[in-house]
Amino acid sequence: MSVAYDDREHSYRHGPYTIADLDRMPRDARYELVDGWIVLSPWLGIRHDHAVRHLRTRLETAVTCAGADLYVNGPVDVFTSTGIRVPDVAVVDGKAARRAVERDERAYQGVDLLLVVEVVSRNGSERTDRYEKPSEYAKTGIAQYWVVDLEPKPNITVWTLAPGHGVYRRVDRVFAGNLLEVRAPVELAIDPAGLLSV
Repeated sequence: MSVAYDDREHSYRHGPYTIADLDRMPRDARYELVDGWIVLSPWLGIRHDHAVRHLRTRLETAVTCAGADLYVNGPVDVFTSTGIRVPDVAVVDGKAARRAVERDERAYQGVDLLLVVEVVSRNGSERTDRYEKPSEYAKTGIAQYWVVDLEPKPNITVWTLAPGHGVYRRVDRVFAGNLLEVRAPVELAIDPAGLLSV
């Protein structure tokens, strides 16, 4: 969707749009601001939502067990070079999260996020999640980017920021039936198959 409704004028107008326009969009859906255009993030299905919830819960549990000063949430708004993106899950530095709440900030700064996760959907977000967002997230300084793919069987690809280059390098890809083991931003071992368990 690239036409935004302007509440003040009660008429449609054409972009480029601003964050103020984004903030006037209805709250019944997720929207991103990309190069001056408001983009609707479609509902991606029960499997997508279930995987997001499961991963968020696993990360929250790991943070609690480690006693780490981290905040897990999702979806969250993140400033990028193109505007505002909305990753499915994010792990934020605890101090930065508290500061954002105190200042009532509009979105998180990339450098305050230690991890963002996108769950790919073949019917809506695949191209964006695989090709557009990695570049934007890397440029903002987000340390890790995970791509969760549920087809043909669940797998997680881990990308980390290459020091001083502003790009990600792939460090691991783990398929259902195997364990993804990471130490940062928090120690976690997860079998991608569990993302769809009930």
